[in-house]
Amino acid sequence: MNPLLKNYCVSVDFPDVSGAEHLEMLEMRDRILEIETQFSSEEKALLANADRQLVAKAPEFDREISRFINLPGRRNEQAIPPQRWWWYLDVLAVLPIHLKPEEIAQV
Repeated sequence: MNPLLKNYCVSVDFPDVSGAEHLEMLEMRDRILEIETQFSSEEKALLANADRQLVAKAPEFDREISRFINLPGRRNEQAIPPQRWWWYLDVLAVLPIHLKPEEIAQV
């Protein structure tokens, strides 16, 4: 398995760690975006599962990361588009839980 993907899969299991670690996780997800087309079907399935976990635990992740950085401010500074939905944990935290990651960018 790709080591970056492996680390991301582990990271989404721990919403109660520090906001600094969550920031690293979001940056890790950015790097995964650049290479995910090269993933095997198994790796793509693992990524989809990890993304679902991140969405499901968005309120918990948002609570911790908001102690460390201002997500809306960061998005504005870096012009982060909705397609990079993992940077929108504050928004995801208030959306209906049944949304899939690929549907979030459309909201």
